[in-house]
Amino acid sequence: MCLLQMNVGELLSVDAVNVEGELKRRLGILGLTAGSQIRIKHYGWFRSTVQIMINRTLVALRKDEAQQIEVHRI
Repeated sequence: MCLLQMNVGELLSVDAVNVEGELKRRLGILGLTAGSQIRIKHYGWFRSTVQIMINRTLVALRKDEAQQIEVHRI
């Protein structure tokens, strides 16, 4: 499922990060890789942005970026 289909507060496991180039490298440095655990903290208006917690780091993603991240509930 897509990251945007989940609810605030859910603990998720990342299945795939389907982005390319510099963005994939930056997300990997922050810990957003296949197999990592994340938690959704907040959605922006109309789910235009999503704030997630990776380990103890808060990361904000745009809608088009979040749509490319596949996750499942733990």
